[in-house]
Amino acid sequence: MAAEALRGQEEALALLRAALQSGHIGHAYLFHGPSGVGKTRAALYFARALLCESGRGDGSSCDACEACRDVLRLKHPDLQLLVPLPTFSSEGRTERQAEEARSEARAAILSRLASDPYFLPLFAKPGVHSVEDLARAKQFLSLTASREGGAKVLILKRAEAMTTPAAHAFLKILEEPQPNRVLILGTRQVRALLPTIQSRCLHVRFRPLSTETISEVLVERRGISKPVARLAAATADGSLGRALQHFEPPLDGAGKATLDEGEFSRLRALALDLFVHPREAAILGPLRRGRLDRDRPRFLAAVSLALHYYRDVLRHQILGERAQLANEDLRRQVAADARAIPAESLTQRVRVLEEIAESAQSNVTIPYAVASAQYRMAPGRA
Repeated sequence: MAAEALRGQEEALALLRAALQSGHIGHAYLFHGPSGVGKTRAALYFARALLCESGRGDGSSCDACEACRDVLRLKHPDLQLLVPLPTFSSEGRTERQAEEARSEARAAILSRLASDPYFLPLFAKPGVHSVEDLARAKQFLSLTASREGGAKVLILKRAEAMTTPAAHAFLKILEEPQPNRVLILGTRQVRALLPTIQSRCLHVRFRPLSTETISEVLVERRGISKPVARLAAATADGSLGRALQHFEPPLDGAGKATLDEGEFSRLRALALDLFVHPREAAILGPLRRGRLDRDRPRFLAAVSLALHYYRDVLRHQILGERAQLANEDLRRQVAADARAIPAESLTQRVRVLEEIAESAQSNVTIPYAVASAQYRMAPGRA
Protein backbone atom coordinates (compact mmCIF):
# COMPACT_ATOMS: atom_id res chain seq x y z
CA MET A 1 0.00 0.00 0.00
CA ALA A 2 1.22 3.47 -0.86
CA ALA A 3 1.50 5.76 2.16
CA GLU A 4 0.61 8.83 0.10
CA ALA A 5 -2.77 7.27 -0.62
CA LEU A 6 -3.87 7.82 2.98
CA ARG A 7 -2.98 11.39 3.85
CA GLY A 8 -3.61 12.14 7.49
CA GLN A 9 -4.40 8.51 8.40
CA GLU A 10 -0.99 7.28 9.54
CA GLU A 11 -2.38 5.33 12.51
CA ALA A 12 -4.85 3.38 10.35
CA LEU A 13 -2.16 2.79 7.72
CA ALA A 14 0.22 1.38 10.35
CA LEU A 15 -2.40 -1.11 11.59
CA LEU A 16 -3.16 -2.35 8.08
CA ARG A 17 0.53 -2.63 7.19
CA ALA A 18 1.21 -4.64 10.34
CA ALA A 19 -1.55 -7.11 9.43
CA LEU A 20 -0.22 -7.50 5.89
CA GLN A 21 3.41 -7.91 6.94
CA SER A 22 2.58 -10.47 9.64
CA GLY A 23 0.19 -12.41 7.42
CA HIS A 24 -2.41 -12.37 10.21
CA ILE A 25 -5.37 -11.07 8.23
CA GLY A 26 -8.66 -10.77 10.08
CA HIS A 27 -11.95 -12.10 8.74
CA ALA A 28 -13.79 -8.80 9.21
CA TYR A 29 -12.68 -5.18 9.67
CA LEU A 30 -14.71 -2.18 10.77
CA PHE A 31 -13.26 1.06 9.37
CA HIS A 32 -14.95 3.83 11.35
CA GLY A 33 -14.67 7.61 11.23
CA PRO A 34 -16.25 10.64 9.53
CA SER A 35 -17.40 10.47 5.93
CA GLY A 36 -14.89 11.40 3.26
CA VAL A 37 -11.65 10.90 5.22
CA GLY A 38 -10.23 7.90 3.34
CA LYS A 39 -12.00 4.74 4.60
CA THR A 40 -12.97 3.56 1.11
CA ARG A 41 -9.55 4.41 -0.28
CA ALA A 42 -7.88 2.48 2.53
CA ALA A 43 -10.18 -0.50 1.93
CA LEU A 44 -9.25 -0.54 -1.77
CA TYR A 45 -5.52 -0.36 -1.05
CA PHE A 46 -5.88 -3.15 1.51
CA ALA A 47 -7.78 -5.20 -1.08
CA ARG A 48 -5.10 -4.49 -3.66
CA ALA A 49 -2.40 -5.85 -1.35
CA LEU A 50 -4.49 -8.97 -0.69
CA LEU A 51 -5.24 -9.62 -4.36
CA CYS A 52 -1.88 -8.62 -5.89
CA GLU A 53 -0.38 -11.32 -8.12
CA SER A 54 3.27 -10.54 -7.35
CA GLY A 55 3.33 -12.29 -3.97
CA ARG A 56 5.74 -9.79 -2.40
CA GLY A 57 7.07 -10.94 0.94
CA ASP A 58 6.26 -7.75 2.84
CA GLY A 59 2.53 -7.96 2.06
CA SER A 60 2.47 -4.79 -0.04
CA SER A 61 1.08 -4.57 -3.57
CA CYS A 62 3.27 -4.20 -6.65
CA ASP A 63 0.90 -1.53 -8.07
CA ALA A 64 1.74 -2.77 -11.58
CA CYS A 65 0.15 -6.17 -12.20
CA GLU A 66 -3.23 -6.63 -13.83
CA ALA A 67 -4.84 -7.53 -10.49
CA CYS A 68 -3.65 -4.29 -8.86
CA ARG A 69 -4.99 -2.24 -11.76
CA ASP A 70 -8.30 -4.12 -11.75
CA VAL A 71 -8.83 -3.45 -8.03
CA LEU A 72 -8.46 0.31 -8.48
CA ARG A 73 -10.79 0.16 -11.51
CA LEU A 74 -13.25 -1.86 -9.36
CA LYS A 75 -13.16 -4.54 -12.06
CA HIS A 76 -11.45 -7.38 -10.18
CA PRO A 77 -13.60 -10.57 -10.11
CA ASP A 78 -12.65 -11.23 -6.47
CA LEU A 79 -13.64 -7.77 -5.23
CA GLN A 80 -17.14 -6.50 -4.56
CA LEU A 81 -17.93 -2.98 -3.33
CA LEU A 82 -21.46 -2.37 -2.05
CA VAL A 83 -22.83 1.18 -1.82
CA PRO A 84 -26.19 2.21 -0.30
CA LEU A 85 -28.77 3.28 -2.88
CA PRO A 86 -32.20 4.94 -2.80
CA THR A 87 -35.09 2.52 -3.31
CA PHE A 88 -36.43 4.51 -6.30
CA SER A 89 -39.85 3.07 -5.43
CA SER A 90 -41.85 6.26 -5.98
CA GLU A 91 -45.36 6.27 -7.42
CA GLY A 92 -45.64 5.36 -11.06
CA ARG A 93 -42.55 3.13 -11.00
CA THR A 94 -42.84 -0.61 -11.32
CA GLU A 95 -40.63 -2.86 -9.22
CA ARG A 96 -38.61 -3.67 -12.33
CA GLN A 97 -38.16 0.02 -13.19
CA ALA A 98 -37.05 0.76 -9.62
CA GLU A 99 -34.46 -2.04 -9.78
CA GLU A 100 -33.22 -0.76 -13.14
CA ALA A 101 -32.82 2.71 -11.63
CA ARG A 102 -30.85 1.22 -8.72
CA SER A 103 -28.59 -0.66 -11.15
CA GLU A 104 -27.91 2.51 -13.14
CA ALA A 105 -27.17 4.47 -9.96
CA ARG A 106 -24.87 1.69 -8.71
CA ALA A 107 -22.91 1.72 -11.97
CA ALA A 108 -22.61 5.53 -11.87
CA ILE A 109 -21.35 5.52 -8.27
CA LEU A 110 -18.82 2.75 -8.87
CA SER A 111 -17.52 4.59 -11.92
CA ARG A 112 -16.99 7.75 -9.85
CA LEU A 113 -15.44 5.84 -6.95
CA ALA A 114 -13.00 4.14 -9.31
CA SER A 115 -11.65 7.56 -10.29
CA ASP A 116 -11.97 9.12 -6.81
CA PRO A 117 -12.42 6.91 -3.70
CA TYR A 118 -13.14 10.05 -1.62
CA PHE A 119 -16.29 10.68 -3.67
CA LEU A 120 -19.44 10.98 -1.52
CA PRO A 121 -22.60 10.06 -3.48
CA LEU A 122 -25.26 12.74 -3.11
CA PHE A 123 -28.94 11.83 -3.53
CA ALA A 124 -32.12 13.71 -2.66
CA LYS A 125 -33.24 10.67 -0.63
CA PRO A 126 -30.99 8.59 1.65
CA GLY A 127 -29.68 5.29 0.32
CA VAL A 128 -29.93 1.88 1.97
CA HIS A 129 -28.38 -1.57 1.75
CA SER A 130 -31.29 -3.94 1.11
CA VAL A 131 -31.55 -7.60 2.06
CA GLU A 132 -31.32 -8.35 -1.67
CA ASP A 133 -27.94 -6.57 -1.76
CA LEU A 134 -26.67 -8.80 1.04
CA ALA A 135 -27.99 -11.92 -0.71
CA ARG A 136 -25.86 -10.99 -3.74
CA ALA A 137 -22.88 -10.40 -1.44
CA LYS A 138 -23.32 -13.84 0.13
CA GLN A 139 -23.42 -15.41 -3.33
CA PHE A 140 -20.25 -13.53 -4.32
CA LEU A 141 -18.39 -14.84 -1.26
CA SER A 142 -19.51 -18.41 -1.94
CA LEU A 143 -17.93 -18.47 -5.41
CA THR A 144 -14.43 -19.85 -5.95
CA ALA A 145 -11.68 -17.22 -6.18
CA SER A 146 -10.22 -16.56 -9.63
CA ARG A 147 -6.78 -17.63 -8.37
CA GLU A 148 -6.30 -20.96 -6.62
CA GLY A 149 -6.06 -20.28 -2.89
CA GLY A 150 -6.65 -16.58 -3.49
CA ALA A 151 -8.74 -14.21 -1.41
CA LYS A 152 -12.10 -12.61 -2.06
CA VAL A 153 -12.81 -9.17 -0.59
CA LEU A 154 -16.19 -7.60 0.18
CA ILE A 155 -16.31 -3.87 0.99
CA LEU A 156 -19.54 -2.50 2.48
CA LYS A 157 -19.57 1.28 2.24
CA ARG A 158 -21.70 3.12 4.84
CA ALA A 159 -22.61 -0.04 6.71
CA GLU A 160 -24.96 1.92 8.99
CA ALA A 161 -27.33 2.20 6.01
CA MET A 162 -28.24 -1.50 6.19
CA THR A 163 -31.94 -2.12 6.72
CA THR A 164 -32.78 -4.33 9.70
CA PRO A 165 -33.27 -7.46 7.53
CA ALA A 166 -30.01 -6.66 5.69
CA ALA A 167 -28.12 -6.27 8.98
CA HIS A 168 -29.32 -9.68 10.17
CA ALA A 169 -28.37 -11.20 6.81
CA PHE A 170 -24.89 -9.70 7.15
CA LEU A 171 -24.60 -11.02 10.69
CA LYS A 172 -25.15 -14.55 9.36
CA ILE A 173 -22.28 -14.02 6.91
CA LEU A 174 -20.07 -12.91 9.81
CA GLU A 175 -21.07 -15.88 11.94
CA GLU A 176 -20.07 -18.37 9.22
CA PRO A 177 -16.59 -17.21 8.16
CA GLN A 178 -15.08 -18.83 5.07
CA PRO A 179 -11.34 -19.25 4.45
CA ASN A 180 -9.64 -16.42 2.52
CA ARG A 181 -12.70 -14.19 2.70
CA VAL A 182 -12.15 -10.65 4.01
CA LEU A 183 -15.04 -8.34 4.87
CA ILE A 184 -14.46 -4.60 5.29
CA LEU A 185 -17.24 -2.40 6.65
CA GLY A 186 -17.01 1.37 6.50
CA THR A 187 -19.17 3.46 8.81
CA ARG A 188 -19.43 6.92 10.29
CA GLN A 189 -21.78 5.67 13.05
CA VAL A 190 -20.47 2.61 14.87
CA ARG A 191 -23.36 2.63 17.34
CA ALA A 192 -25.88 2.38 14.50
CA LEU A 193 -24.62 -1.17 13.83
CA LEU A 194 -25.83 -4.23 15.69
CA PRO A 195 -23.62 -4.86 18.76
CA THR A 196 -23.06 -8.41 17.50
CA ILE A 197 -21.68 -7.02 14.22
CA GLN A 198 -19.43 -4.59 16.08
CA SER A 199 -18.00 -7.31 18.31
CA ARG A 200 -17.11 -9.62 15.41
CA CYS A 201 -14.95 -7.04 13.60
CA LEU A 202 -11.44 -5.69 14.10
CA HIS A 203 -11.80 -1.93 14.53
CA VAL A 204 -9.65 0.56 12.59
CA ARG A 205 -10.21 4.22 13.42
CA PHE A 206 -10.01 7.01 10.84
CA ARG A 207 -9.68 10.59 12.03
CA PRO A 208 -10.90 13.92 10.61
CA LEU A 209 -8.39 15.45 8.21
CA SER A 210 -6.72 18.79 8.90
CA THR A 211 -7.83 21.88 7.01
CA GLU A 212 -4.32 22.10 5.57
CA THR A 213 -4.45 18.55 4.18
CA ILE A 214 -7.85 19.08 2.56
CA SER A 215 -6.84 22.45 1.14
CA GLU A 216 -3.65 20.99 -0.37
CA VAL A 217 -5.58 18.21 -2.10
CA LEU A 218 -8.14 20.66 -3.53
CA VAL A 219 -5.35 22.80 -4.96
CA GLU A 220 -3.34 19.85 -6.31
CA ARG A 221 -6.17 17.74 -7.73
CA ARG A 222 -8.77 20.31 -8.73
CA GLY A 223 -6.62 23.35 -9.48
CA ILE A 224 -8.76 25.42 -7.10
CA SER A 225 -7.24 28.69 -5.94
CA LYS A 226 -5.78 28.68 -2.43
CA PRO A 227 -8.32 31.12 -0.88
CA VAL A 228 -11.33 29.13 -2.16
CA ALA A 229 -9.66 25.81 -1.30
CA ARG A 230 -9.01 26.96 2.25
CA LEU A 231 -12.61 28.13 2.67
CA ALA A 232 -14.01 24.87 1.26
CA ALA A 233 -11.67 22.90 3.53
CA ALA A 234 -12.59 24.93 6.61
CA THR A 235 -16.31 24.30 6.05
CA ALA A 236 -15.85 20.55 5.47
CA ASP A 237 -15.44 19.55 9.14
CA GLY A 238 -12.39 17.40 8.45
CA SER A 239 -13.91 15.59 5.45
CA LEU A 240 -12.16 15.74 2.09
CA GLY A 241 -15.18 14.07 0.52
CA ARG A 242 -17.46 16.81 1.83
CA ALA A 243 -15.13 19.51 0.51
CA LEU A 244 -15.10 17.85 -2.91
CA GLN A 245 -18.89 17.56 -2.74
CA HIS A 246 -19.16 21.34 -3.06
CA PHE A 247 -17.92 20.92 -6.61
CA GLU A 248 -19.87 17.77 -7.57
CA PRO A 249 -23.43 17.39 -8.97
CA PRO A 250 -25.95 15.05 -7.30
CA LEU A 251 -26.11 11.73 -9.14
CA ASP A 252 -29.91 11.74 -9.43
CA GLY A 253 -30.13 15.27 -10.81
CA ALA A 254 -32.00 16.56 -7.73
CA GLY A 255 -30.59 20.08 -7.63
CA LYS A 256 -27.32 21.52 -8.86
CA ALA A 257 -24.67 21.22 -6.19
CA THR A 258 -21.83 21.77 -8.66
CA LEU A 259 -19.87 24.93 -7.85
CA ASP A 260 -17.03 26.48 -9.72
CA GLU A 261 -14.88 29.02 -7.90
CA GLY A 262 -17.08 31.92 -8.95
CA GLU A 263 -20.26 30.20 -7.82
CA PHE A 264 -18.68 29.20 -4.51
CA SER A 265 -17.93 32.86 -3.83
CA ARG A 266 -21.45 33.87 -4.90
CA LEU A 267 -22.97 31.25 -2.62
CA ARG A 268 -21.00 32.64 0.31
CA ALA A 269 -22.24 36.15 -0.52
CA LEU A 270 -25.83 34.85 -0.52
CA ALA A 271 -25.23 33.11 2.80
CA LEU A 272 -24.03 36.38 4.34
CA ASP A 273 -27.04 38.22 2.87
CA LEU A 274 -29.43 35.74 4.44
CA PHE A 275 -27.85 35.01 7.81
CA VAL A 276 -25.28 37.68 8.72
CA HIS A 277 -26.40 40.99 7.21
CA PRO A 278 -30.05 40.35 6.28
CA ARG A 279 -32.13 43.23 4.99
CA GLU A 280 -35.63 43.50 6.36
CA ALA A 281 -38.01 41.11 4.57
CA ALA A 282 -35.16 40.00 2.29
CA ILE A 283 -35.78 36.28 2.16
CA LEU A 284 -37.21 35.11 -1.15
CA GLY A 285 -34.98 37.34 -3.29
CA PRO A 286 -31.63 35.86 -2.23
CA LEU A 287 -33.14 32.38 -2.00
CA ARG A 288 -34.42 32.45 -5.57
CA ARG A 289 -31.35 34.23 -6.89
CA GLY A 290 -29.17 31.42 -5.58
CA ARG A 291 -31.67 28.60 -6.33
CA LEU A 292 -31.62 27.85 -2.60
CA ASP A 293 -35.41 27.69 -2.25
CA ARG A 294 -35.59 24.44 -4.26
CA ASP A 295 -32.11 22.97 -3.85
CA ARG A 296 -31.67 21.53 -0.35
CA PRO A 297 -27.99 20.45 -0.66
CA ARG A 298 -27.10 23.93 -1.92
CA PHE A 299 -29.05 25.55 0.92
CA LEU A 300 -27.23 23.39 3.48
CA ALA A 301 -23.92 24.46 1.94
CA ALA A 302 -24.96 28.10 2.38
CA VAL A 303 -25.85 27.48 6.04
CA SER A 304 -22.43 25.87 6.55
CA LEU A 305 -20.69 28.89 5.00
CA ALA A 306 -22.60 31.26 7.29
CA LEU A 307 -21.75 29.12 10.32
CA HIS A 308 -18.06 29.22 9.56
CA TYR A 309 -18.19 32.97 8.98
CA TYR A 310 -19.64 33.43 12.48
CA ARG A 311 -16.95 31.14 13.90
CA ASP A 312 -14.35 33.37 12.25
CA VAL A 313 -15.95 36.37 13.96
CA LEU A 314 -15.76 34.58 17.31
CA ARG A 315 -12.09 33.73 16.72
CA HIS A 316 -11.34 37.35 15.88
CA GLN A 317 -13.07 38.54 19.05
CA ILE A 318 -10.81 36.26 21.10
CA LEU A 319 -7.49 36.46 19.23
CA GLY A 320 -7.74 39.69 17.29
CA GLU A 321 -5.47 40.00 14.26
CA ARG A 322 -3.62 36.81 15.27
CA ALA A 323 -6.71 34.72 14.47
CA GLN A 324 -6.47 32.26 11.58
CA LEU A 325 -9.63 32.63 9.53
CA ALA A 326 -11.41 30.38 7.06
CA ASN A 327 -12.61 33.55 5.33
CA GLU A 328 -9.17 35.11 5.15
CA ASP A 329 -10.12 37.24 2.15
CA LEU A 330 -12.90 38.86 4.26
CA ARG A 331 -10.67 39.67 7.24
CA ARG A 332 -11.64 43.37 7.33
CA GLN A 333 -15.35 42.51 7.26
CA VAL A 334 -14.84 39.84 9.93
CA ALA A 335 -13.02 42.36 12.13
CA ALA A 336 -15.86 44.88 11.73
CA ASP A 337 -18.48 42.28 12.72
CA ALA A 338 -16.31 41.18 15.65
CA ARG A 339 -16.52 44.76 16.96
CA ALA A 340 -20.23 45.18 16.20
CA ILE A 341 -21.82 41.90 17.37
CA PRO A 342 -21.77 41.00 21.09
CA ALA A 343 -20.26 37.61 21.95
CA GLU A 344 -23.53 36.38 23.48
CA SER A 345 -25.37 37.22 20.28
CA LEU A 346 -22.73 35.43 18.19
CA THR A 347 -23.07 32.27 20.26
CA GLN A 348 -26.86 32.35 19.88
CA ARG A 349 -26.62 32.87 16.11
CA VAL A 350 -24.30 29.87 15.76
CA ARG A 351 -26.76 27.79 17.79
CA VAL A 352 -29.69 28.90 15.61
CA LEU A 353 -27.86 28.03 12.40
CA GLU A 354 -26.86 24.61 13.74
CA GLU A 355 -30.54 23.94 14.50
CA ILE A 356 -31.57 25.20 11.05
CA ALA A 357 -29.03 22.89 9.41
CA GLU A 358 -30.45 19.94 11.32
CA SER A 359 -34.10 20.77 10.58
CA ALA A 360 -33.36 21.39 6.89
CA GLN A 361 -32.30 17.74 6.57
CA SER A 362 -36.01 16.86 6.91
CA ASN A 363 -39.01 18.14 4.98
CA VAL A 364 -39.19 21.62 6.54
CA THR A 365 -39.64 24.27 3.84
CA ILE A 366 -36.51 26.29 3.19
CA PRO A 367 -38.17 29.77 3.16
CA TYR A 368 -39.73 28.96 6.56
CA ALA A 369 -36.35 27.83 7.92
CA VAL A 370 -34.72 31.08 6.76
CA ALA A 371 -37.53 33.27 8.14
CA SER A 372 -37.30 31.48 11.48
CA ALA A 373 -33.53 31.94 11.59
CA GLN A 374 -33.71 35.64 10.72
CA TYR A 375 -36.38 36.25 13.37
CA ARG A 376 -34.41 34.45 16.08
CA MET A 377 -31.14 36.19 15.13
CA ALA A 378 -32.63 39.69 14.96
CA PRO A 379 -31.17 42.39 17.29
CA GLY A 380 -32.73 42.12 20.70
CA ARG A 381 -33.41 38.39 20.31
CA ALA A 382 -29.93 37.05 19.51
